[in-house]
Amino acid sequence: MTREINAASLAEKSYLALEDRLVSLALPPGSLVSEGELIQLTGYGRTPVREAIQRLAQHDLFQVIPRKGLMVSPVSRSGLLQILEARRPLERLIAQSAALQASDEQRSGLARIARELADCHDSLDRFLAKCRAIDQLLDQCCGNPYAIQAVTPLRIHCRRFWNFYRNHLKLSDAIAAYSNLVRLAARRDLKGAEKASDNIMQLLERLISGLDQLS
Repeated sequence: MTREINAASLAEKSYLALEDRLVSLALPPGSLVSEGELIQLTGYGRTPVREAIQRLAQHDLFQVIPRKGLMVSPVSRSGLLQILEARRPLERLIAQSAALQASDEQRSGLARIARELADCHDSLDRFLAKCRAIDQLLDQCCGNPYAIQAVTPLRIHCRRFWNFYRNHLKLSDAIAAYSNLVRLAARRDLKGAEKASDNIMQLLERLISGLDQLS
């Protein structure tokens, strides 16, 4: 049993390490990599890295190229718009459920993150870290494992997009949108939280649609 737990833990650590490098663009979209290179990059063994690759391929973040290895999935306008189309109703459900079901302690946590977002205006990296913390806390409040499982890979793609076009992003608008979401969820405002969630998706849609160079 202990060996199985350790193996699962290593696979999860490998997954998170590769996810971080995909989101941060340390593994650039469209680049070719080998399994061996990813093993060396993460410092984990072949089995956990292979399991992580399989999960990320299922999330369409890696593409298996026969006889060439792996390609980091490119970023495309059509793909991102489809991602947002799928993500919108899931985030709406999570926002509503979180606003309804969050405990007092969780509401305090949401309010605290809203205040902390104000310190992210000069750093996209800090903003993305707070976004991930917000997602995790809203997921805990919501408690719907099926919605969480479905939305998780879509969020990864979107965080990668934030980084990919960071120079085109007005960070203050993104911070205001996320701050509004967590404040309304903390206040048990179901309709307000739902609208705030939609506003975040609309912000991303406007950014994607305004990028002429994105194919």
